[in-house]
Amino acid sequence: MKMVAGVPPGAERRIDRLVVKSGGTTRFIRVIDVDWIEAAGVYVTLHVGGKELLYRAALNDLAERLDPRRFVRVHRSALVNIESIIQLEPMSHGEFEAVIKNGSRARVSRTYRALLEKRLGQPLVRLPAQTVSDP
Repeated sequence: MKMVAGVPPGAERRIDRLVVKSGGTTRFIRVIDVDWIEAAGVYVTLHVGGKELLYRAALNDLAERLDPRRFVRVHRSALVNIESIIQLEPMSHGEFEAVIKNGSRARVSRTYRALLEKRLGQPLVRLPAQTVSDP
């Protein structure tokens, strides 16, 4: 794939809205309003401002169409909007839980932790405190 007029490959396919059909209505959801996305079979659950909306798309397909500067894969079944994470809580064996601004939680697995660290530009593992010994 080649770059067209300085646009990175895949950027022309990035979406800014999702069209969600439910109960006879069609809603337009701005991608920036999505806090996190959870796989649900051939669907995904969009977590938007404390509400859950079902959207027909595979998580992998949707991940390719979202801006990677905003959304990061944190688990095989979850993508998180980096702007919606308020804190990370350590769990066992190098896993974390991302606490989202609406209070929901998404697990950050060891497998995908490196992607989050890369996006944040820093490691998530806390280094032990160094002590200064007296001479």
